Amino acid sequence: MKKTLTAVSLGLILALSLSACGGGASAAVSQGDREKASEAALKATGGGAVTDAERGDEDDKYAFEVEVTFDNGADTDVELDENFKVLNNPPKASDFAAKAETSAPAEPEASPDVRMDADDRPLTGQTLEKASAAALKTTKRGKVIETGGSDDRDHAYEVDVLMPNGEDVTVELDKAFKVTKIDR
Repeated sequence: MKKTLTAVSLGLILALSLSACGGGASAAVSQGDREKASEAALKATGGGAVTDAERGDEDDKYAFEVEVTFDNGADTDVELDENFKVLNNPPKASDFAAKAETSAPAEPEASPDVRMDADDRPLTGQTLEKASAAALKTTKRGKVIETGGSDDRDHAYEVDVLMPNGEDVTVELDKAFKVTKIDR
């Protein structure tokens, strides 16, 4: 009897912990929805591999967010509504394929790639410096590995920081370089 009560107690504690951390069943993406969202995201990007899929929460304008990673290691988030219609304008796999054929520059290109939307281009100049500084101040450590503008309403810039433990943290900033969200 004592073992049964202990098991039940542990089960209740685990269930409460998951629901308090947002890990309840309502946040999970069903296998069927994951497949539909992945298919729509890959169609929108023209290739790549789905590396994550999650439901949006009440603060998001989208129902699903699918992360697609391209062959060169760059990734993008594809936002979908409840009918799996793409809401944002993600870059295409072909945008990166042409770059992979040539030697990649150490610094971002001076002239913008006309095949990419302005929000998909890496940040440069003072914008790059200010966004990187704000992100590193927030994460307290790590290395900036990717930057870009955003066409999302809630932030203007995104800075990806690789943490010493290998975690990739995305810091979202508004036009004044104030942090609006941290995605871990």
